[in-house]
Amino acid sequence: MIAYNREDRTLRDILSLIAGPIMGLIYVISLPFVAIATVVVLIGRKALGGVLSIVRSLISFGWRPTEAYLGGKKEKKTKKRR
Repeated sequence: MIAYNREDRTLRDILSLIAGPIMGLIYVISLPFVAIATVVVLIGRKALGGVLSIVRSLISFGWRPTEAYLGGKKEKKTKKRR
């Protein structure tokens, strides 16, 4: 166990007391910027989402990757001759 002398402990306590309000001030100052950025991102997603859905419907190739056509072409049934 590390033994701290009284001066080290006092200095650490003083730095902790100073760091708390400084971190709170940084938080309060940055909060409006975070809120503005969130609103801009949400509006951007709404606007671009509408445009992208229109573009996506125009550039549809009819290819659906979730469907598998593993059977190949269907063969025509021929009548058996007797």
